[in-house]
Amino acid sequence: MHVRASLLVALLPAVALAGGVEGRTRTQGAACQGEYADFHSSLRQEIRTFEASSDASYSYLIRTSATYEHVYYGKGGKLRRAYLRHSRHGTAFAYRSAGGEWFVATSAHVAEAPEVTGPGNELDGVPAGSRKVRESVRIVQSESDDEESAQVPLTRVAVDPALDVAVLKTRHPLRILPYRLGRSAGLKVGNAVLARGYPLAAFAAFNSGRVTAVGQADHEKGWAHDDFTVDALLNSGNSGSPVFAISCKTGELELVGIYHAGYAGAQAMNVVVSIDQLRPLLDRLEVGRPAEAADAGVERARALAALRGQGGPLEMPFGDRVVRAEPFALGVRFALLGSGYPLSARVAFEVESPVEGGASLVRSSRPGEGLSPVAALGSPLREEVVQLEEALWRQLDAVLQYRAAESGSAAGLMAALGERIRVRRDDQREQLQAVDFAADGTYQGLAAEAATATGAPAPAAR
Repeated sequence: MHVRASLLVALLPAVALAGGVEGRTRTQGAACQGEYADFHSSLRQEIRTFEASSDASYSYLIRTSATYEHVYYGKGGKLRRAYLRHSRHGTAFAYRSAGGEWFVATSAHVAEAPEVTGPGNELDGVPAGSRKVRESVRIVQSESDDEESAQVPLTRVAVDPALDVAVLKTRHPLRILPYRLGRSAGLKVGNAVLARGYPLAAFAAFNSGRVTAVGQADHEKGWAHDDFTVDALLNSGNSGSPVFAISCKTGELELVGIYHAGYAGAQAMNVVVSIDQLRPLLDRLEVGRPAEAADAGVERARALAALRGQGGPLEMPFGDRVVRAEPFALGVRFALLGSGYPLSARVAFEVESPVEGGASLVRSSRPGEGLSPVAALGSPLREEVVQLEEALWRQLDAVLQYRAAESGSAAGLMAALGERIRVRRDDQREQLQAVDFAADGTYQGLAAEAATATGAPAPAAR
């Protein structure tokens, strides 16, 4: 299982270093064949000298500080609130200036703390279920830098969670990355790489290593991008570090990716977001998942047509339960099967949801109860059922897409959809619990209303 700590880098057309590099090439012979070099000795001496000097300060240590509100019950059952502060550090680098503003790139997970803590969004010292109420991002000198007057405030411009990349800006002049944007498609196993960042938020460091694998699809934690792996010794705090390869043609560094994460319990197994997919965000601030990983609103008519194409009911996971989806004339009938399934065929809850027009109908498991309009439910049950209904359509759409990808052997899409389904599980559990709680004591009244309308006897209280 790998734990991802991403970093992101932005890029600018190359700026000539001292001594000039434009128009110069280097014959590297058999030691440098292909697009990028296998040996660090292929790096030009003037760049070596530059990277060893204080002028190579285009990477910055950034700190994201967030304040969380934790609501709990204290002595005597009184409602209490505690405000807890959490800080995280990572690397960013400046890659462009325009209109008196300097733009920097880093990992999205470095630049933005989760809105609410919980599974997948755990923060040390902050209880699960806490809500973010304040946040700031600043360039700092070190982990112990508490002098805010000397820190550089940053403003978020664009955040792409699927790429785990964020672009921020400031009006404070910064030193810009002096290297060209490379081509991660030109990388091969064995190529030399270098990264500049802030390991453990302690100090600036320049690490080296080699590419150990390419073309790794990354769909962990809801991400959707391609990685390559390197054996450079990178650490927490390096997230967002620019990763360079050495051009065989010029002997210069070229930006080929952003350090993204490391494998838990492993050494020198680090993954880098490939630069080729980052150009729209870095150049034009365009944010958007690849179409294959998009999780936009569900087109119910398309999902219904796909379900009918299955030739029968479809059973799908929902939280820790199973839901049977079956088409009917106007839409889909969702039946939440009891916790004893498959030993028991009992249906715990049922929703008839039309594609468009008409009212959604709901029925509980109590004997003799008919279908009742969702609109007739009292609050908060009505709101909970409406949210559950939409979640059921989203799950159905994802499962149908997964099966279509499986039949077409689209492994990348299957991985993206499988991860999307997995990360929804906790939310689905909470939705089912919320409906159960809101429904307590409500369906008896609904059954009585249905009995009055149909002339059928109402079930006795149990």
